[in-house]
Amino acid sequence: MKKVFVIIFFISLNLYSYETKKEIKILKEVDKKEFLKEKNKEEIVNIVTSTQLAQQGILNRIADKLVFDIKGNPLLILPILDSSKDLGVNFGFMPVVALRNKEKSGDVSSVIAPSISHNKYLGYTYTYRHYLFPTEKSLFVLRASLSDEAQKELFVHYYNPEIFNTKTRLNLEFRNWYNPKSSFYGYGINSSKDDRGSYIFVLKGGELSLTLPLLKDIYFDWTPSYYKNMIKDGVVSKDRFSLKYPWEYLLYHKEKKFFVNKISLLFDNTDHPFIPKIGSYIIFSMGFSRKNLGSDYDYSLYTLEIKDYYNYKLLDKSITAVRFMLQWQTGENIPFYQMPTAGESTGLRMAGDGRFVDRAKMLFNIEQRFTVVKAPVMRFLTELEITPFLDIATVAPKVSKISTGNLKYGPGIAFRIVLRPQIVGTADLAFGSEGFNSIVKINYPF
Repeated sequence: MKKVFVIIFFISLNLYSYETKKEIKILKEVDKKEFLKEKNKEEIVNIVTSTQLAQQGILNRIADKLVFDIKGNPLLILPILDSSKDLGVNFGFMPVVALRNKEKSGDVSSVIAPSISHNKYLGYTYTYRHYLFPTEKSLFVLRASLSDEAQKELFVHYYNPEIFNTKTRLNLEFRNWYNPKSSFYGYGINSSKDDRGSYIFVLKGGELSLTLPLLKDIYFDWTPSYYKNMIKDGVVSKDRFSLKYPWEYLLYHKEKKFFVNKISLLFDNTDHPFIPKIGSYIIFSMGFSRKNLGSDYDYSLYTLEIKDYYNYKLLDKSITAVRFMLQWQTGENIPFYQMPTAGESTGLRMAGDGRFVDRAKMLFNIEQRFTVVKAPVMRFLTELEITPFLDIATVAPKVSKISTGNLKYGPGIAFRIVLRPQIVGTADLAFGSEGFNSIVKINYPF
């Protein structure tokens, strides 16, 4: 009976999403027609390209002081300052160099962003980032990082939404990562932040995603991934994992293999794969891990995610971004680090990484992105956004146990710098029942 109820629930949800999508699409078309009716061609071009001097004055004046010219390539030096729930204050600086392709009218073809930062637990961290833009929508990323203590990473990522000039999408990702920022607080929504166990999460492996178009804006995705994971005691000695959670440490300090095949059906009519401003993205995915295929565990992970971006009258001045996620795991018990999680990097920004863990998770985010400055800087279309947001999340042993009485709320404000075509830098300030948290990230996915 419960299975029937769940099936009916998701059919109803899909029907509702479809009808809602039709209504939203109609509203967007109405907005578009009204926008075109009210503006002449010259005004529309000026708004979309943001080349009006009145709209770029503030940012250009700042850029004149901060951007240096290195043989025709602009250099911008950015400060790094954030305070992590897990490791405390981190500070440093990051020079950003944009390399121009002189054969293509001086357009930026790649960006190099090395950085040096300091943390009392990690010592100095040296990071090299290289972003290449083969086309306006494709991206290649190389990142390498090394700290005095524990932290090291090699990350390679390639994404192309139009391979062979078709709508077929290809995503490749490889990573070797020792992450000392990881923490575990116990299972369930009622776990205590005082029970934090610090550990180093070791992740080695990669994944491939092939997304094939079925109908207009509808795609089928297949993502096989293979990773070897393990944990080690963390760098915060008073929260040493093996002392706080000796049983979990005994189970998971040895390397575990995860070969997961994920299949997805998705709808996507957003205007950009990384920094969308209008459209909707809906995906239902099923990931399967089986021992007879090389994994150490038999389990399945299901995810329903809905994202929508509403651009009021297509003016790019105020964008409402909304995300809903429902995720649940079935099968045998698996390591806590593979389970549905709500925390700093998984949608609940006021909490530490890995804060709430269980077999089911519900997440809701809403952001109102106000563009306060838009201007061409370093040959990018650059925008500065002020974004109040609200994160709501909970976890439970199963979907039927999810309760609105256990929701965790995390309001806050974000400052976003958008360097089109591909890069987003964010500084998030969030607070709630877990206290205050500040996060600095590059290329935050939502």
